[in-house]
Formats: sequence, C-alpha cells, structure tokens
Amino acid sequence: MTKQKNNSKYLGHDYTNKSTDSARLIQSVRKLFLSGGKFTAKELNSLAGTNDARKFISVLRNKEGWQIKDCRLSNGCKLYWLAGEGGSDE
Repeated sequence: MTKQKNNSKYLGHDYTNKSTDSARLIQSVRKLFLSGGKFTAKELNSLAGTNDARKFISVLRNKEGWQIKDCRLSNGCKLYWLAGEGGSDE
C-alpha cells in the first residue's frame, strides 16, 4: 500500500496521523462559529461531539487567524463567538 498524500489545509496540523475524526471535529466547530452563535466550551463539546473545544478554538485563533472573541461569565465559564466584520463585536 502507498501512503496517501495529506491534502489537509490545517496550516501545519497533520490530523491524518491520529484519524480523520479530528479533522471532522474541527470542521464542526468551524461551522458552529460560522452560524453566528455564542457558545461556551461545554456547549461546543456537546454540539460537536468532542471534548477538545478549547484546543480547537486555539487552533482557529492562532493557526488559522480567526477572530474569536470571549468573555468570562459570572459562573466562571467563557463565552466564545466569532467577531463580525464591521459593526459591534458584542
């Protein structure tokens, strides 16, 4: 068998060594943010079926340049959302 070429566009993240599940999960988190919602990490984990939401947020922010904003809620959780272009980010 020949090794398939990695065509992923995850800017230095080779998800093929683990499995394709990681690529699917980060794509799920991307779609949730693109929907315009605001989520806690716990909600993202539940909706995307993962337990790595904070890691995926870090990848999206630092490796892919996404402008993901956050604020700490009174219960100690952070609320995350994708900053809009122009207008208010809140």
